[in-house]
Amino acid sequence: MKHPFLLVWLTLIVLCGCTSSGKQKRHVIGLSQCMLDDAWREAMINDMRIEASNYDDVEIIIKDAQNNNETQIQQIRDLIRQKVDVLIISPYQSEPITAVAEEAYRAGIPTIITDRKVNTDQYTSFVGANNYEIGLAAGNYAAHYLPPNAIILEIWGLTQTSPAQERHKGFVDALREREDLSFRKIEGQWLVDTARMELRKLEHPGQIDFVYAHNDMMAIAAREYFMAWDSIRGRDLRIIGVDAVAGAGLEAVEDGRINASFLYPTGGEQVIRTAMRIIQGEPVDKFIPLRTAPVDHQSARTL
Repeated sequence: MKHPFLLVWLTLIVLCGCTSSGKQKRHVIGLSQCMLDDAWREAMINDMRIEASNYDDVEIIIKDAQNNNETQIQQIRDLIRQKVDVLIISPYQSEPITAVAEEAYRAGIPTIITDRKVNTDQYTSFVGANNYEIGLAAGNYAAHYLPPNAIILEIWGLTQTSPAQERHKGFVDALREREDLSFRKIEGQWLVDTARMELRKLEHPGQIDFVYAHNDMMAIAAREYFMAWDSIRGRDLRIIGVDAVAGAGLEAVEDGRINASFLYPTGGEQVIRTAMRIIQGEPVDKFIPLRTAPVDHQSARTL
């Protein structure tokens, strides 16, 4: 062979060309989730993974803050150090997570806030449903079933979170003209076990005419409590929740444990789509709203 070195050189060029063209850049999406021990959040993660499976070049790193602000702050900073392509934050509490969310945004990482809000506009996009409108719809529903001088038990989520505050405000605003109503409040912190514990402290349960829980799992806990207290009264008491997620609240509405719920989409699919649009250099809206709707027995069966 007259030009052995030329042949080797050409072979290396071809091999290098094949390697570089066949290797695709892998994009990393970091998710800081405030907790994972919840049916709604499990559904969110599932929705995210299903949507992410449509892309060959995406990896999702999931951090579970386990209902702790300091843990979430440290985990977000860890994702910042990893220089993820997009950061998704579902805050535990709004105020404590605000500064670190701003830190990520100032570091040049596109930041998507979802579910619960932060007290700043230094983020790329917020994806979520309108919790005030959900509370308003729940209040309008309740108005049809409240007798004169009714006592309403409101089972709050975590009071320092924006969904709890907005679901409460919408609910009471819908009933503002009913000056005969009285409210009792317990804080279930979004958790079925906490709601059960707080319900056991309830005084004079026979006085309650209506239960509005900020999520379905706490509504289910309320039904269990009132049924154990008095099976007839507990069966007839009208109880409503929020979420209507498959595998939990949706089935509870269908089988009658909850009288109604209000759909609160997880947004998992939309969040990943938004992240991919950012990665691909496309513009995204500052606020991406998710649709909600009331869910009664019939619509739950259909869904």
